[in-house]
Amino acid sequence: MNNNYRTYVWSFLGRISHWLLVISLFSCFITSFYEELLTLHVSIGIVVFGMLMMKIVWGVIGPKYARWSDFKFALKDLKFYFVEKIRNRYRTIQPGHNPASSWFAFLVTWFGIICCTSGFLLYGIQEGNGIFSSLNEKYISKSEILDSTHIFLAYLLLVMIFAHVSGVLIEQFYHKTNMVMAMVSGYKKAKGEDITTTFRMKLLGSLYIIGVLIIAVYSYCTPNNMFTKSKFEKISYKELDYDFYFECSDCHNLFPPFLLPANSWTELMKNQHEHFEEDLELDESLVKKINSYLVTNSADKSTKESAYNLNREINNSKLYTITKTNYWKQIHKDIPEKIFENDIVEKKSNCVACHKGFEQGIIFDINITYPPKVTKK
Repeated sequence: MNNNYRTYVWSFLGRISHWLLVISLFSCFITSFYEELLTLHVSIGIVVFGMLMMKIVWGVIGPKYARWSDFKFALKDLKFYFVEKIRNRYRTIQPGHNPASSWFAFLVTWFGIICCTSGFLLYGIQEGNGIFSSLNEKYISKSEILDSTHIFLAYLLLVMIFAHVSGVLIEQFYHKTNMVMAMVSGYKKAKGEDITTTFRMKLLGSLYIIGVLIIAVYSYCTPNNMFTKSKFEKISYKELDYDFYFECSDCHNLFPPFLLPANSWTELMKNQHEHFEEDLELDESLVKKINSYLVTNSADKSTKESAYNLNREINNSKLYTITKTNYWKQIHKDIPEKIFENDIVEKKSNCVACHKGFEQGIIFDINITYPPKVTKK
């Protein structure tokens, strides 16, 4: 291979969008493990989606080598590429995408777009947030499928990216093609025609990237914006039903009615004389009134994420201890037991210690304050 060849292959805007995509993809993956960072996760996801869409458009109107028409998708070319890669360490490389990177870029772009779309839909359907929040009520039962699809595609993308990075490192250190620096400087050690970018390309590309970043920052920093706004509002139970509010918050946190299905509330109120080892001593007419309110606003009637999952698990069991459900155990499995025993939380049923707005019916991921500060006794 003649190492004196040097061709300008990747434009400045192409490189910027590439590295924004890399950084935002990994940032999305990391933030996905922290429920309280959901808004940040979605905002970064907007950058990912925006850069992927730019690849689609840039592949049509962008400079040579970035265009889809320049990609090499023939399977015989892909086979020859790998055979030649093994057989000839110092083979001559071509400018632009080789057959392997052509397929990688194409598949990552479309898998990434589907992954982002499933994420935005999941955010609207499962959480009731964002531009698809109107779908929550009708399609909440599809949230599990969407969740599995989103997670599967995220891990698939991660595997594909690591495979791509491995290939780049092999090119860099074994084939000595200096491939890593190509996406930094824009120049590739290959013989070919330098690209040129028109003023129109530069203007439209720059405005687009800036616009995507502005939307992402706006969605994260501005409360109640169209990209993250929830369809669920805070509920004043005191105003809606004072008897429920007073009697059920006198001794412990007020538990929103949507956290238990109707059967469970009826069972709990029926056993008011043995209410967690206490006798509530409520008048039967009051019990009936409170039970009516609880049943009317139970998990059966709600499309909030917690209501849907709890109702699906215990609707026919009459279980009314939420901390004994598999759903509660699953979402709290990574919290150390000592957190529940410290002098702020004290017990597992003290939900307000970690969930801000809990007594107003707000159990959003972003409202979680975890872990609470442990003070010495």
